[in-house]
Amino acid sequence: MAKFDCELFGHFVYGPELSYNDLLAREAELVDALHGALEACGGEHIDFTPTGDALRVQCVFVHHEETAFHAACAAVAPLLRGDVEGRMLFVDKGLDLLHLYLLADGAWQEATLRLPDARAGMAAHAHKDPALTVVPTAKPKPGAARAKRGKSEGGGKTAAKAVE
Repeated sequence: MAKFDCELFGHFVYGPELSYNDLLAREAELVDALHGALEACGGEHIDFTPTGDALRVQCVFVHHEETAFHAACAAVAPLLRGDVEGRMLFVDKGLDLLHLYLLADGAWQEATLRLPDARAGMAAHAHKDPALTVVPTAKPKPGAARAKRGKSEGGGKTAAKAVE
């Protein structure tokens, strides 16, 4: 029987304006804050991987609970000023639901993605309908009214489509 039903993958990127010493100081601050926030909302086996210009974090949760994710975002977002931004992806290990959180400038925004079972997803895709639909939460968090990046990936088929 599985003890942990949810896994977090986080990625926090440092701005190019940070000097090496400033980056190390911000990273130490971020690691402490993230560790405390994740542990306080039930995160276990918390692991940090610095990559030079970014920090990766991974941990597990006993349950896939949106309220715990919100608590973690609320604790971490105030630390993310102009020189750091981040994303946290909480994955239900049954692959039914994903929660994505975007964090920047002291605020956070959430989007969820409900994954279809394999046959339903394949059938939808066979009819040229998108197999997956990204559904933003109905209630944007502070700072969520910012303009979209308008980033477009070239080539390949689109696996997810945003619903507006």
